[in-house]
Amino acid sequence: MSEATVSCYPRRDGNIEVLVLEGTLDLTTSPRVLEALTAFVRDQGPDVTVDAARLDFIDSMGVGTLVRAAKAARDAGGMLYLQNPAEPVRRILETCGLGRLFPSPTLRPVPKAAAPEGASLEPAAKPRSLRRAA
Repeated sequence: MSEATVSCYPRRDGNIEVLVLEGTLDLTTSPRVLEALTAFVRDQGPDVTVDAARLDFIDSMGVGTLVRAAKAARDAGGMLYLQNPAEPVRRILETCGLGRLFPSPTLRPVPKAAAPEGASLEPAAKPRSLRRAA
């Protein structure tokens, strides 16, 4: 029997950075995935989109890893979104009654575009000619 493997890497999807998981999420790979998720949250913020389209297997330990990551994201004021979960992943999450815990990234708020260099978020002052006399 071959040893389970998993790949974890970031990918840009429009304005959103996505963490891609490929392979097997199980007892042997869960620590690596949890480490990748922790680093991703630290670097990208508490809203996490995980692309699970290429996860070909998930066991109870893998489900637990996703649940722990979702809880950590919520505790930090964010959410873990699951993008395109592969059939085995979707099926096990539904069987466990956890499908609603991992919303689709289509429900994720769109990040605001960064303001241009030197731009201010303060409202512009009215020109002197439009100000009322006090």
